[in-house]
Amino acid sequence: MKNIFKLIFIALCLAGVMPASAQPNSAKQALLTLKTYKTGGEAVGMSYGYLIDHNGTVVSGWTPFNGADSAVVVDANGRSYPVEKIYGASELYDISKFCIGNAQSMQPIPTAKSLPTGSVKLWIMAKSPILVAPSRSEKFMDKYNYYVLGDESALKDNKVDYPNGCPAVNERGELVGIYNNGGTVLSVTDYRYANELKPTEFVYNDPVLKQTTIRKALPSDLKEAQLALMMSARSRTSDYMATAQDFIKMFPKENDGYSALASQYWQQGKTEEADKLLREAIDKVTDKAAAHYNYSKAIWQKVSLSPEPPFAAWTYDKAMQEADDAYKLNPIPAYDEMKGKIDYSRGKYNEAYDKFMSLAKSKLHTPDLFFEAAQCKMQLKASDTEILELLDSAVGVCDTPYTTLAAPYFYARGEQYNKMGRYRDAMLDLWRYEMLTPTGLSSAFYYEREQIELKAKVYQAALNDITRAVALDQKNAELWAEKANVHVRVAQYDDAIASADIAIQLSPEYATPYLIKGIAQCQTGKKAEGMQNLEKAKSLGETQADTFIAKFK
Repeated sequence: MKNIFKLIFIALCLAGVMPASAQPNSAKQALLTLKTYKTGGEAVGMSYGYLIDHNGTVVSGWTPFNGADSAVVVDANGRSYPVEKIYGASELYDISKFCIGNAQSMQPIPTAKSLPTGSVKLWIMAKSPILVAPSRSEKFMDKYNYYVLGDESALKDNKVDYPNGCPAVNERGELVGIYNNGGTVLSVTDYRYANELKPTEFVYNDPVLKQTTIRKALPSDLKEAQLALMMSARSRTSDYMATAQDFIKMFPKENDGYSALASQYWQQGKTEEADKLLREAIDKVTDKAAAHYNYSKAIWQKVSLSPEPPFAAWTYDKAMQEADDAYKLNPIPAYDEMKGKIDYSRGKYNEAYDKFMSLAKSKLHTPDLFFEAAQCKMQLKASDTEILELLDSAVGVCDTPYTTLAAPYFYARGEQYNKMGRYRDAMLDLWRYEMLTPTGLSSAFYYEREQIELKAKVYQAALNDITRAVALDQKNAELWAEKANVHVRVAQYDDAIASADIAIQLSPEYATPYLIKGIAQCQTGKKAEGMQNLEKAKSLGETQADTFIAKFK
Protein backbone atom coordinates (compact mmCIF):
# COMPACT_ATOMS: atom_id res chain seq x y z
CA MET A 1 0.00 0.00 0.00
CA LYS A 2 2.87 2.36 0.87
CA ASN A 3 4.43 1.84 -2.57
CA ILE A 4 1.07 2.57 -4.26
CA PHE A 5 0.78 5.93 -2.44
CA LYS A 6 4.38 6.68 -3.35
CA LEU A 7 3.68 6.18 -7.06
CA ILE A 8 0.51 8.28 -6.83
CA PHE A 9 2.52 11.07 -5.17
CA ILE A 10 5.10 10.99 -7.95
CA ALA A 11 2.32 11.06 -10.53
CA LEU A 12 0.82 14.19 -8.96
CA CYS A 13 4.18 15.95 -8.74
CA LEU A 14 5.48 15.17 -12.21
CA ALA A 15 3.60 16.83 -15.06
CA GLY A 16 2.53 14.30 -17.61
CA VAL A 17 3.33 11.27 -15.43
CA MET A 18 0.55 8.69 -15.18
CA PRO A 19 0.27 5.22 -13.68
CA ALA A 20 -0.35 2.38 -16.11
CA SER A 21 -1.20 -1.21 -15.52
CA ALA A 22 0.55 -2.69 -18.54
CA GLN A 23 4.30 -2.37 -18.20
CA PRO A 24 6.61 -3.37 -21.10
CA ASN A 25 7.77 -6.66 -19.58
CA SER A 26 10.31 -7.42 -22.30
CA ALA A 27 12.18 -4.23 -21.45
CA LYS A 28 11.92 -4.99 -17.74
CA GLN A 29 13.61 -8.36 -18.35
CA ALA A 30 16.37 -6.56 -20.29
CA LEU A 31 17.06 -4.16 -17.42
CA LEU A 32 20.62 -4.42 -16.02
CA THR A 33 21.98 -3.13 -12.72
CA LEU A 34 25.48 -1.61 -12.68
CA LYS A 35 27.46 -1.75 -9.42
CA THR A 36 30.92 -0.18 -9.07
CA TYR A 37 33.61 -0.64 -6.40
CA LYS A 38 36.91 0.64 -5.15
CA THR A 39 39.87 -1.69 -4.66
CA GLY A 40 39.08 -3.65 -1.51
CA GLY A 41 35.37 -3.93 -2.22
CA GLU A 42 34.01 -0.57 -1.03
CA ALA A 43 30.90 0.32 -3.05
CA VAL A 44 31.10 3.48 -5.18
CA GLY A 45 27.70 3.68 -6.85
CA MET A 46 24.98 2.01 -8.90
CA SER A 47 22.85 2.65 -11.93
CA TYR A 48 20.62 0.83 -14.38
CA GLY A 49 21.47 0.10 -17.98
CA TYR A 50 20.89 -2.18 -20.94
CA LEU A 51 22.69 -4.40 -23.43
CA ILE A 52 22.76 -3.02 -26.99
CA ASP A 53 24.40 -5.85 -28.97
CA HIS A 54 25.59 -9.46 -28.79
CA ASN A 55 29.19 -8.38 -28.09
CA GLY A 56 28.51 -7.46 -24.46
CA THR A 57 28.16 -3.70 -25.04
CA VAL A 58 26.17 -1.98 -22.28
CA VAL A 59 24.97 1.62 -21.91
CA SER A 60 24.41 3.02 -18.43
CA GLY A 61 25.09 6.08 -16.28
CA TRP A 62 28.63 7.48 -15.94
CA THR A 63 28.57 8.78 -12.34
CA PRO A 64 29.01 5.36 -10.65
CA PHE A 65 32.33 4.92 -12.48
CA ASN A 66 33.84 8.09 -11.01
CA GLY A 67 36.47 6.83 -8.54
CA ALA A 68 35.79 3.15 -9.26
CA ASP A 69 38.41 0.43 -9.78
CA SER A 70 36.06 -2.39 -10.80
CA ALA A 71 32.42 -2.96 -11.73
CA VAL A 72 29.86 -5.68 -12.36
CA VAL A 73 26.50 -5.81 -14.11
CA VAL A 74 23.62 -7.90 -12.71
CA ASP A 75 20.79 -9.07 -14.98
CA ALA A 76 17.12 -9.55 -14.13
CA ASN A 77 17.82 -13.15 -13.05
CA GLY A 78 20.54 -12.15 -10.59
CA ARG A 79 23.52 -13.29 -12.72
CA SER A 80 26.66 -11.12 -12.52
CA TYR A 81 28.93 -10.14 -15.40
CA PRO A 82 32.28 -8.33 -14.95
CA VAL A 83 32.83 -4.98 -16.63
CA GLU A 84 35.94 -5.57 -18.76
CA LYS A 85 36.57 -2.23 -20.48
CA ILE A 86 35.06 1.17 -21.13
CA TYR A 87 34.49 2.55 -24.63
CA GLY A 88 33.59 6.11 -23.72
CA ALA A 89 31.59 8.40 -21.45
CA SER A 90 29.88 11.77 -21.32
CA GLU A 91 29.73 13.78 -18.11
CA LEU A 92 27.31 16.26 -19.69
CA TYR A 93 24.63 13.63 -20.35
CA ASP A 94 25.90 11.24 -17.64
CA ILE A 95 26.15 8.29 -20.03
CA SER A 96 28.77 5.56 -20.31
CA LYS A 97 29.30 2.74 -22.78
CA PHE A 98 31.30 -0.31 -21.76
CA CYS A 99 31.80 -4.03 -22.35
CA ILE A 100 30.92 -6.92 -20.06
CA GLY A 101 32.25 -10.47 -20.24
CA ASN A 102 30.38 -13.76 -20.71
CA ALA A 103 27.28 -12.06 -22.15
CA GLN A 104 26.79 -14.32 -25.19
CA SER A 105 23.48 -15.74 -23.93
CA MET A 106 21.98 -12.33 -23.09
CA GLN A 107 19.48 -10.66 -25.42
CA PRO A 108 19.99 -6.98 -26.32
CA ILE A 109 17.16 -4.57 -25.68
CA PRO A 110 15.12 -3.92 -28.86
CA THR A 111 15.48 -0.41 -30.24
CA ALA A 112 12.80 1.85 -31.66
CA LYS A 113 12.98 2.07 -35.46
CA SER A 114 11.77 5.67 -35.41
CA LEU A 115 11.97 8.11 -32.55
CA PRO A 116 9.01 10.35 -31.66
CA THR A 117 9.31 14.12 -31.71
CA GLY A 118 5.80 15.13 -30.67
CA SER A 119 3.48 13.97 -27.91
CA VAL A 120 4.70 10.62 -26.62
CA LYS A 121 4.58 8.37 -23.58
CA LEU A 122 7.76 6.75 -22.27
CA TRP A 123 8.47 4.19 -19.59
CA ILE A 124 11.46 4.94 -17.34
CA MET A 125 12.69 1.43 -16.57
CA ALA A 126 13.91 1.05 -13.01
CA LYS A 127 13.07 -1.23 -10.10
CA SER A 128 9.60 0.33 -10.20
CA PRO A 129 9.01 1.43 -13.81
CA ILE A 130 7.08 4.66 -14.26
CA LEU A 131 5.20 6.06 -17.26
CA VAL A 132 5.94 9.67 -18.22
CA ALA A 133 4.87 12.13 -20.91
CA PRO A 134 7.65 14.54 -21.98
CA SER A 135 6.60 18.19 -22.09
CA ARG A 136 8.70 18.82 -25.22
CA SER A 137 11.49 17.43 -27.39
CA GLU A 138 14.55 19.21 -28.78
CA LYS A 139 17.39 18.46 -31.18
CA PHE A 140 21.10 18.47 -30.33
CA MET A 141 24.11 17.92 -32.57
CA ASP A 142 21.54 18.35 -35.39
CA LYS A 143 20.56 14.67 -35.27
CA TYR A 144 19.74 13.46 -31.76
CA ASN A 145 16.54 13.94 -29.75
CA TYR A 146 16.39 15.33 -26.23
CA TYR A 147 13.14 14.85 -24.27
CA VAL A 148 12.32 17.19 -21.39
CA LEU A 149 10.19 15.55 -18.67
CA GLY A 150 9.91 18.13 -15.89
CA ASP A 151 11.88 20.24 -13.41
CA GLU A 152 14.42 18.84 -10.98
CA SER A 153 12.11 19.02 -7.95
CA ALA A 154 9.71 16.40 -9.29
CA LEU A 155 11.74 13.37 -8.15
CA LYS A 156 14.07 14.97 -5.61
CA ASP A 157 13.04 12.49 -2.92
CA ASN A 158 13.20 9.54 -5.28
CA LYS A 159 16.37 9.99 -7.35
CA VAL A 160 17.87 6.89 -5.81
CA ASP A 161 15.01 4.89 -7.34
CA TYR A 162 15.52 6.40 -10.81
CA PRO A 163 19.28 6.90 -11.27
CA ASN A 164 20.87 8.23 -14.42
CA GLY A 165 21.25 5.54 -17.05
CA CYS A 166 17.80 4.02 -16.77
CA PRO A 167 16.53 3.02 -20.21
CA ALA A 168 13.50 4.92 -21.48
CA VAL A 169 11.29 2.74 -23.71
CA ASN A 170 8.06 3.11 -25.65
CA GLU A 171 4.92 1.08 -24.88
CA ARG A 172 6.23 -1.75 -27.09
CA GLY A 173 9.32 -2.04 -24.90
CA GLU A 174 11.61 -0.58 -27.58
CA LEU A 175 14.48 1.62 -26.49
CA VAL A 176 14.04 5.35 -27.10
CA GLY A 177 16.64 6.93 -24.86
CA ILE A 178 18.60 7.20 -21.64
CA TYR A 179 17.12 8.83 -18.53
CA ASN A 180 18.98 11.66 -16.77
CA ASN A 181 18.00 13.45 -13.56
CA GLY A 182 21.13 15.60 -13.19
CA GLY A 183 21.09 19.28 -14.26
CA THR A 184 18.00 21.46 -13.95
CA VAL A 185 15.43 19.22 -15.64
CA LEU A 186 14.54 15.56 -15.84
CA SER A 187 15.27 14.37 -19.35
CA VAL A 188 15.77 11.49 -21.77
CA THR A 189 18.69 11.53 -24.22
CA ASP A 190 18.39 9.81 -27.61
CA TYR A 191 19.84 6.28 -27.30
CA ARG A 192 21.69 6.78 -30.61
CA TYR A 193 23.96 9.32 -28.87
CA ALA A 194 25.80 6.34 -27.38
CA ASN A 195 27.31 5.84 -30.85
CA GLU A 196 29.41 8.94 -30.15
CA LEU A 197 31.04 7.25 -27.16
CA LYS A 198 33.96 5.48 -28.75
CA PRO A 199 37.66 5.36 -27.88
CA THR A 200 40.33 7.36 -29.71
CA GLU A 201 44.13 7.21 -29.70
CA PHE A 202 44.04 9.57 -26.69
CA VAL A 203 41.68 7.41 -24.64
CA TYR A 204 44.25 7.19 -21.81
CA ASN A 205 44.41 10.98 -21.62
CA ASP A 206 40.64 11.46 -21.68
CA PRO A 207 39.91 13.62 -18.60
CA VAL A 208 36.56 11.88 -18.03
CA LEU A 209 37.81 8.29 -18.37
CA LYS A 210 40.86 9.04 -16.21
CA GLN A 211 38.45 9.23 -13.26
CA THR A 212 38.30 5.42 -13.20
CA THR A 213 41.08 2.84 -13.35
CA ILE A 214 38.86 0.36 -15.21
CA ARG A 215 40.49 -0.62 -18.50
CA LYS A 216 39.89 1.51 -21.58
CA ALA A 217 38.96 -0.05 -24.94
CA LEU A 218 41.08 0.28 -28.06
CA PRO A 219 39.93 2.41 -31.00
CA SER A 220 39.05 0.61 -34.22
CA ASP A 221 41.56 2.52 -36.36
CA LEU A 222 44.97 0.79 -36.54
CA LYS A 223 47.15 3.89 -36.11
CA GLU A 224 45.02 5.10 -33.22
CA ALA A 225 45.02 1.65 -31.62
CA GLN A 226 48.83 1.45 -31.85
CA LEU A 227 49.19 4.70 -29.92
CA ALA A 228 46.55 3.69 -27.38
CA LEU A 229 48.28 0.34 -26.81
CA MET A 230 51.55 2.10 -26.19
CA MET A 231 49.92 4.47 -23.69
CA SER A 232 48.17 1.57 -21.93
CA ALA A 233 51.60 0.36 -20.73
CA ARG A 234 51.19 2.88 -17.90
CA SER A 235 48.07 1.10 -16.61
CA ARG A 236 47.84 -1.98 -14.40
CA THR A 237 49.86 -4.91 -15.75
CA SER A 238 46.78 -7.10 -16.04
CA ASP A 239 44.96 -4.37 -17.97
CA TYR A 240 47.94 -3.82 -20.27
CA MET A 241 48.06 -7.53 -21.06
CA ALA A 242 44.31 -7.65 -21.69
CA THR A 243 44.63 -4.64 -24.00
CA ALA A 244 47.45 -6.37 -25.90
CA GLN A 245 45.22 -9.44 -26.28
CA ASP A 246 42.45 -7.21 -27.63
CA PHE A 247 44.90 -5.71 -30.10
CA ILE A 248 45.85 -9.18 -31.36
CA LYS A 249 42.17 -10.07 -31.88
CA MET A 250 41.45 -6.80 -33.66
CA PHE A 251 44.65 -6.69 -35.75
CA PRO A 252 46.01 -10.26 -36.02
CA LYS A 253 48.36 -9.33 -38.87
CA GLU A 254 50.12 -6.55 -36.92
CA ASN A 255 53.13 -7.08 -34.65
CA ASP A 256 52.33 -4.63 -31.84
CA GLY A 257 50.02 -6.81 -29.74
CA TYR A 258 52.20 -9.92 -29.95
CA SER A 259 55.33 -7.99 -28.96
CA ALA A 260 53.65 -6.17 -26.04
CA LEU A 261 52.09 -9.33 -24.61
CA ALA A 262 55.22 -11.46 -25.09
CA SER A 263 57.28 -8.86 -23.20
CA GLN A 264 54.97 -9.20 -20.21
CA TYR A 265 55.11 -12.99 -20.38
CA TRP A 266 58.89 -13.29 -20.22
CA GLN A 267 59.15 -10.63 -17.52
CA GLN A 268 56.80 -12.78 -15.43
CA GLY A 269 58.90 -15.89 -16.04
CA LYS A 270 56.47 -17.29 -18.61
CA THR A 271 59.11 -17.52 -21.32
CA GLU A 272 57.58 -20.55 -23.00
CA GLU A 273 54.32 -18.63 -23.52
CA ALA A 274 56.30 -15.66 -24.88
CA ASP A 275 58.20 -17.92 -27.27
CA LYS A 276 54.99 -19.49 -28.56
CA LEU A 277 53.38 -16.08 -29.08
CA LEU A 278 56.36 -14.61 -30.96
CA ARG A 279 56.56 -17.64 -33.24
CA GLU A 280 52.83 -17.28 -33.86
CA ALA A 281 53.45 -13.68 -34.89
CA ILE A 282 56.04 -14.78 -37.46
CA ASP A 283 53.42 -17.10 -38.98
CA LYS A 284 50.52 -14.62 -39.02
CA VAL A 285 51.71 -11.02 -39.41
CA THR A 286 52.25 -9.19 -42.67
CA ASP A 287 55.63 -7.66 -41.72
CA LYS A 288 57.60 -10.82 -41.02
CA ALA A 289 60.94 -8.96 -40.86
CA ALA A 290 59.61 -6.95 -37.90
CA ALA A 291 58.31 -10.18 -36.32
CA HIS A 292 61.79 -11.75 -36.50
CA TYR A 293 63.29 -8.53 -35.09
CA ASN A 294 60.80 -8.50 -32.18
CA TYR A 295 61.65 -12.13 -31.49
CA SER A 296 65.37 -11.32 -31.49
CA LYS A 297 64.85 -8.29 -29.25
CA ALA A 298 62.78 -10.26 -26.72
CA ILE A 299 65.42 -13.00 -26.49
CA TRP A 300 68.22 -10.44 -26.12
CA GLN A 301 66.36 -8.55 -23.38
CA LYS A 302 65.44 -11.71 -21.49
CA VAL A 303 68.94 -13.24 -21.60
CA SER A 304 70.63 -9.91 -20.78
CA LEU A 305 68.29 -8.51 -18.17
CA SER A 306 66.49 -11.47 -16.65
CA PRO A 307 68.51 -14.67 -17.21
CA GLU A 308 66.74 -16.50 -14.38
CA PRO A 309 64.90 -18.74 -14.78
CA PRO A 310 66.73 -19.85 -17.93
CA PHE A 311 64.87 -20.98 -21.04
CA ALA A 312 66.99 -23.36 -23.09
CA ALA A 313 65.68 -22.23 -26.48
CA TRP A 314 66.55 -18.58 -25.80
CA THR A 315 70.25 -17.87 -26.25
CA TYR A 316 72.37 -15.10 -27.75
CA ASP A 317 72.93 -17.35 -30.76
CA LYS A 318 69.17 -17.68 -31.26
CA ALA A 319 68.77 -13.91 -30.90
CA MET A 320 71.48 -13.37 -33.53
CA GLN A 321 69.80 -15.83 -35.88
CA GLU A 322 66.49 -13.99 -35.62
CA ALA A 323 68.22 -10.64 -36.19
CA ASP A 324 69.88 -12.11 -39.29
CA ASP A 325 66.51 -13.36 -40.54
CA ALA A 326 64.99 -9.93 -40.04
CA TYR A 327 67.84 -8.22 -41.90
CA LYS A 328 67.67 -10.66 -44.80
CA LEU A 329 63.96 -9.94 -45.26
CA ASN A 330 64.40 -6.18 -44.88
CA PRO A 331 67.99 -4.86 -44.67
CA ILE A 332 67.37 -1.74 -42.59
CA PRO A 333 69.98 -0.35 -40.16
CA ALA A 334 67.84 -0.93 -37.05
CA TYR A 335 67.92 -4.69 -37.60
CA ASP A 336 71.68 -4.57 -38.17
CA GLU A 337 72.08 -2.56 -34.94
CA MET A 338 70.46 -5.40 -33.02
CA LYS A 339 73.40 -7.59 -33.99
CA GLY A 340 75.75 -5.09 -32.37
CA LYS A 341 73.68 -5.06 -29.20
CA ILE A 342 73.75 -8.85 -29.02
CA ASP A 343 77.54 -8.89 -29.54
CA TYR A 344 77.98 -6.30 -26.80
CA SER A 345 75.85 -8.29 -24.34
CA ARG A 346 77.84 -11.47 -24.94
CA GLY A 347 81.17 -9.68 -24.46
CA LYS A 348 82.26 -9.30 -28.09
CA TYR A 349 83.07 -5.61 -27.63
CA ASN A 350 85.33 -5.17 -30.66
CA GLU A 351 82.72 -6.68 -33.00
CA ALA A 352 79.97 -4.60 -31.41
CA TYR A 353 82.06 -1.41 -31.69
CA ASP A 354 82.75 -2.04 -35.36
CA LYS A 355 79.05 -2.63 -36.01
CA PHE A 356 77.95 0.54 -34.20
CA MET A 357 80.55 2.70 -35.91
CA SER A 358 79.78 1.34 -39.37
CA LEU A 359 76.14 2.20 -38.81
CA ALA A 360 77.03 5.61 -37.39
CA LYS A 361 78.64 6.43 -40.72
CA SER A 362 75.54 5.29 -42.60
CA LYS A 363 72.14 6.90 -43.02
CA LEU A 364 71.12 5.84 -39.49
CA HIS A 365 73.64 8.16 -37.80
CA THR A 366 71.82 8.37 -34.43
CA PRO A 367 73.20 9.52 -31.05
CA ASP A 368 72.47 6.09 -29.63
CA LEU A 369 75.05 4.51 -31.95
CA PHE A 370 77.85 6.77 -30.69
CA PHE A 371 76.71 6.15 -27.13
CA GLU A 372 76.77 2.39 -27.67
CA ALA A 373 80.21 2.66 -29.26
CA ALA A 374 81.38 4.59 -26.18
CA GLN A 375 80.07 1.80 -23.96
CA CYS A 376 82.14 -0.68 -25.98
CA LYS A 377 85.26 1.45 -25.55
CA MET A 378 84.66 1.62 -21.80
CA GLN A 379 84.58 -2.17 -21.66
CA LEU A 380 87.77 -2.29 -23.76
CA LYS A 381 89.51 0.07 -21.28
CA ALA A 382 90.08 2.72 -23.93
CA SER A 383 91.42 6.15 -23.01
CA ASP A 384 89.14 8.70 -21.42
CA THR A 385 89.77 11.03 -24.36
CA GLU A 386 88.59 8.43 -26.87
CA ILE A 387 85.45 7.73 -24.85
CA LEU A 388 84.73 11.45 -24.48
CA GLU A 389 85.02 11.98 -28.23
CA LEU A 390 82.32 9.38 -28.84
CA LEU A 391 80.04 10.94 -26.22
CA ASP A 392 80.66 14.36 -27.78
CA SER A 393 79.52 12.87 -31.08
CA ALA A 394 76.39 11.44 -29.42
CA VAL A 395 75.45 14.90 -28.14
CA GLY A 396 76.49 16.50 -31.41
CA VAL A 397 74.04 14.54 -33.57
CA CYS A 398 71.05 15.16 -31.28
CA ASP A 399 68.33 17.27 -32.83
CA THR A 400 68.26 20.90 -31.78
CA PRO A 401 66.68 22.53 -29.95
CA TYR A 402 67.37 19.75 -27.51
CA THR A 403 64.48 17.66 -26.23
CA THR A 404 64.06 14.98 -23.59
CA LEU A 405 65.53 12.51 -26.09
CA ALA A 406 68.93 14.18 -25.71
CA ALA A 407 68.93 13.98 -21.90
CA PRO A 408 70.64 10.56 -21.51
CA TYR A 409 73.59 11.63 -23.66
CA PHE A 410 74.24 14.77 -21.61
CA TYR A 411 74.06 12.65 -18.47
CA ALA A 412 76.54 10.08 -19.84
CA ARG A 413 78.96 12.81 -20.93
CA GLY A 414 78.61 14.50 -17.54
CA GLU A 415 79.64 11.27 -15.82
CA GLN A 416 82.65 10.99 -18.13
CA TYR A 417 83.68 14.58 -17.38
CA ASN A 418 83.43 13.76 -13.67
CA LYS A 419 85.63 10.71 -14.12
CA MET A 420 88.22 12.87 -15.90
CA GLY A 421 88.21 15.49 -13.14
CA ARG A 422 86.54 18.12 -15.33
CA TYR A 423 84.02 18.93 -12.62
CA ARG A 424 82.62 22.18 -13.96
CA ASP A 425 81.98 20.62 -17.36
CA ALA A 426 80.32 17.68 -15.60
CA MET A 427 78.19 20.05 -13.55
CA LEU A 428 77.03 21.91 -16.68
CA ASP A 429 76.02 18.69 -18.44
CA LEU A 430 74.04 17.54 -15.42
CA TRP A 431 72.29 20.91 -15.32
CA ARG A 432 71.37 20.43 -19.00
CA TYR A 433 70.14 16.95 -18.13
CA GLU A 434 67.88 18.40 -15.44
CA MET A 435 66.44 21.02 -17.82
CA LEU A 436 65.63 18.28 -20.34
CA THR A 437 64.17 16.01 -17.64
CA PRO A 438 61.93 18.37 -15.64
CA THR A 439 60.06 15.66 -13.73
CA GLY A 440 60.91 12.41 -12.01
CA LEU A 441 64.43 13.31 -10.86
CA SER A 442 65.40 11.50 -7.67
CA SER A 443 67.23 12.49 -4.50
CA ALA A 444 70.11 10.30 -5.73
CA PHE A 445 70.54 12.53 -8.79
CA TYR A 446 70.71 15.72 -6.73
CA TYR A 447 73.14 14.09 -4.30
CA GLU A 448 75.35 12.97 -7.20
CA ARG A 449 75.40 16.48 -8.69
CA GLU A 450 76.03 18.01 -5.26
CA GLN A 451 79.15 15.86 -4.91
CA ILE A 452 80.43 17.12 -8.27
CA GLU A 453 79.63 20.73 -7.32
CA LEU A 454 81.60 20.36 -4.10
CA LYS A 455 84.61 19.15 -6.08
CA ALA A 456 84.13 22.11 -8.43
CA LYS A 457 83.99 24.38 -5.34
CA VAL A 458 80.59 25.78 -6.35
CA TYR A 459 79.26 25.64 -2.82
CA GLN A 460 75.96 27.51 -3.20
CA ALA A 461 74.92 25.17 -6.02
CA ALA A 462 75.95 22.21 -3.86
CA LEU A 463 73.85 23.52 -0.98
CA ASN A 464 70.86 24.00 -3.28
CA ASP A 465 71.12 20.44 -4.59
CA ILE A 466 71.55 18.74 -1.22
CA THR A 467 68.52 20.71 -0.01
CA ARG A 468 66.52 19.33 -2.94
CA ALA A 469 67.76 15.82 -2.20
CA VAL A 470 66.64 16.12 1.43
CA ALA A 471 63.23 17.43 0.37
CA LEU A 472 62.75 14.35 -1.81
CA ASP A 473 63.91 11.89 0.86
CA GLN A 474 63.28 13.45 4.27
CA LYS A 475 63.85 10.23 6.25
CA ASN A 476 67.39 9.74 4.93
CA ALA A 477 69.89 10.44 7.73
CA GLU A 478 72.86 10.35 5.36
CA LEU A 479 71.40 13.16 3.24
CA TRP A 480 70.76 15.29 6.32
CA ALA A 481 74.33 14.68 7.47
CA GLU A 482 75.62 15.71 4.05
CA LYS A 483 73.50 18.86 4.22
CA ALA A 484 75.06 19.62 7.60
CA ASN A 485 78.51 19.04 6.06
CA VAL A 486 77.87 21.60 3.28
CA HIS A 487 76.61 24.15 5.83
CA VAL A 488 79.91 23.74 7.71
CA ARG A 489 81.86 24.31 4.48
CA VAL A 490 80.14 27.69 3.99
CA ALA A 491 80.37 28.60 7.72
CA GLN A 492 76.61 28.30 8.32
CA TYR A 493 77.18 26.61 11.65
CA ASP A 494 73.71 27.01 13.17
CA ASP A 495 72.15 25.44 10.07
CA ALA A 496 74.77 22.69 10.22
CA ILE A 497 73.85 21.88 13.82
CA ALA A 498 70.12 21.85 13.00
CA SER A 499 70.61 19.46 10.06
CA ALA A 500 72.93 17.23 12.11
CA ASP A 501 70.31 17.04 14.87
CA ILE A 502 67.72 15.76 12.40
CA ALA A 503 70.17 13.13 11.15
CA ILE A 504 70.84 12.04 14.75
CA GLN A 505 67.10 11.77 15.46
CA LEU A 506 66.66 9.61 12.37
CA SER A 507 69.69 7.39 13.11
CA PRO A 508 71.07 7.73 16.68
CA GLU A 509 73.93 5.28 16.02
CA TYR A 510 75.16 7.04 12.88
CA ALA A 511 78.56 8.58 13.64
CA THR A 512 78.92 11.27 10.95
CA PRO A 513 76.30 13.78 12.17
CA TYR A 514 77.91 13.79 15.66
CA LEU A 515 81.24 14.64 14.02
CA ILE A 516 79.76 17.49 11.97
CA LYS A 517 77.75 18.84 14.88
CA GLY A 518 80.86 18.74 17.08
CA ILE A 519 82.89 20.67 14.49
CA ALA A 520 80.13 23.30 14.13
CA GLN A 521 79.84 23.71 17.90
CA CYS A 522 83.59 24.12 18.33
CA GLN A 523 83.62 26.71 15.55
CA THR A 524 80.93 28.74 17.34
CA GLY A 525 82.62 28.72 20.75
CA LYS A 526 80.66 25.82 22.23
CA LYS A 527 83.82 23.82 22.72
CA ALA A 528 82.67 21.63 25.63
CA GLU A 529 79.52 20.46 23.82
CA GLY A 530 81.49 20.12 20.61
CA MET A 531 84.15 17.91 22.17
CA GLN A 532 81.45 15.66 23.63
CA ASN A 533 79.96 15.14 20.17
CA LEU A 534 83.38 14.49 18.67
CA GLU A 535 84.02 11.86 21.34
CA LYS A 536 80.61 10.37 20.60
CA ALA A 537 81.51 10.18 16.91
CA LYS A 538 84.78 8.46 17.82
CA SER A 539 82.98 5.90 19.98
CA LEU A 540 80.71 5.08 17.06
CA GLY A 541 83.69 4.40 14.79
CA GLU A 542 84.20 7.73 12.99
CA THR A 543 87.88 7.60 11.95
CA GLN A 544 88.20 11.37 11.41
CA ALA A 545 87.17 12.21 14.96
CA ASP A 546 90.72 12.02 16.40
CA THR A 547 91.97 14.64 13.94
CA PHE A 548 89.35 17.18 15.01
CA ILE A 549 89.66 16.33 18.70
CA ALA A 550 93.37 17.15 18.42
CA LYS A 551 92.60 20.32 16.45
CA PHE A 552 90.11 21.77 18.93
CA LYS A 553 91.89 20.76 22.22
